[in-house]
Amino acid sequence: ALNLLRPIASNTPRPVHQHTINPNMRVSPASVAFVASLSLISPLTSGFVFQQQVTSSSRVTSTTQPNGLLQLHQPHSLNSKHTLLQSTTTAAADDTTTPSSSSTTTKKKKKKLGLITFDLDDTLYPIAPVLDEANAAFSTAMGNFGYVDIQPSDIVEAGKMIRAQVSGEDGGDAGGIDPLKPTTVNHKEIRMAAIRKEMEEFILKTKLKQTALDWATDVDDLTAPVRKSAEKWARTTVHSSVVQAVYNAWEMERHHAAERHLFPDAISTIKQIQSDHPNVIIGAVTDGSANPMLMVFSLMPLFDFTVSWEDDMGEIARVQQMEQFQELSEVSALSDVSWIYRLAVEKGKEMSQLTNAMHKSDDDEEIEWCWVHVGDDLAYDCGGSKTIGAKTVLVELAPEYGQTARMRVEGKRPPWATETMEQLEGHKKMSENAKDKVDARISHLSQLPEVIAELLGEDEGAAE
Repeated sequence: ALNLLRPIASNTPRPVHQHTINPNMRVSPASVAFVASLSLISPLTSGFVFQQQVTSSSRVTSTTQPNGLLQLHQPHSLNSKHTLLQSTTTAAADDTTTPSSSSTTTKKKKKKLGLITFDLDDTLYPIAPVLDEANAAFSTAMGNFGYVDIQPSDIVEAGKMIRAQVSGEDGGDAGGIDPLKPTTVNHKEIRMAAIRKEMEEFILKTKLKQTALDWATDVDDLTAPVRKSAEKWARTTVHSSVVQAVYNAWEMERHHAAERHLFPDAISTIKQIQSDHPNVIIGAVTDGSANPMLMVFSLMPLFDFTVSWEDDMGEIARVQQMEQFQELSEVSALSDVSWIYRLAVEKGKEMSQLTNAMHKSDDDEEIEWCWVHVGDDLAYDCGGSKTIGAKTVLVELAPEYGQTARMRVEGKRPPWATETMEQLEGHKKMSENAKDKVDARISHLSQLPEVIAELLGEDEGAAE
């Protein structure tokens, strides 16, 4: 059969009588058709052994064979990364005919989990008790500096008031009457401004009491000029280094509290993912102040990098000379969130390439690098990461996990949150637009390894 069809493969006309044929050799029509089809196939230049392309100066059609019909299809799109050789049993109506073949199947790329990113708050631990304990560290630290009787709730309420003033929701000018009001509205600046405000209030009350005592009068009877001088005294007395020290105490306690309140199956789940997917890069994407690299007794050994809305957006704003930081709660479209996930993917791919360089495998060209993002927020986690091509897993945990951030999806403000009602309404609309961006949902973290396997198509029953 090969000798008979060699003239076809080489496109060089040669008489058939030049070949010696064994009269006893029986060649089936199907074998002839199969060999003929092989002569029409040439490998692509990409180097993937499973990628094939049909090339011919004339249209490729089929002829009727005793065992059926074959049709060879040209690629669907010139932009596709690989072309397919497909077979059908439909007759081709064309004047030019070529030998036909049996169907040829292509080898699919094996999907590999190259990167998995996690949201932190209310995904790996409940945010409500973590913030409660961190806020308690506020009052303790402030008491150590002499600012006594300041309650954690005072800091939270001060933060809400400052956010409302900056956004203009309180009816005032968003540009600000107070020259000391922060020009940014990220979480860190809000908290530091709240610390300063409580300190100034404490000093102001103390100074007014002392002045009233010196003048042998009541505080309410002090004149406006005296009060104004006392306010200026309070602003001058509070030093930025003390504000920073109190904030540092809050941030340290936030990470210690997160470690104490990690969901029971958080560590074991991440370790199982590492075991199932060797060399996977694990990253954190967060809009808050959390950083797994500061959780030295739990998450730090498991994570490779962190990207933060506050830290990285602040750097981008500085480099691009943006006038004002844009907080996550202020974005109005899913595409506005995409930059942080693009940055995460860039870091993940860079680290993955370095890992592959140290652990080079022979079949890298046949592996499809995949990314999965896991989070509890429908808009920011699933909607935002989907714009960059992530496989998304929405963490809707059972009630015993104590998630509270999901209240914002319903337009409700959790007790610890400082967003304005207008911002919450915008979040709710974004969540509605992100409902079709979810690839999988889990009610327990322990379900995640199995879900990832299904998303990668590794389970026998997984959907393609």
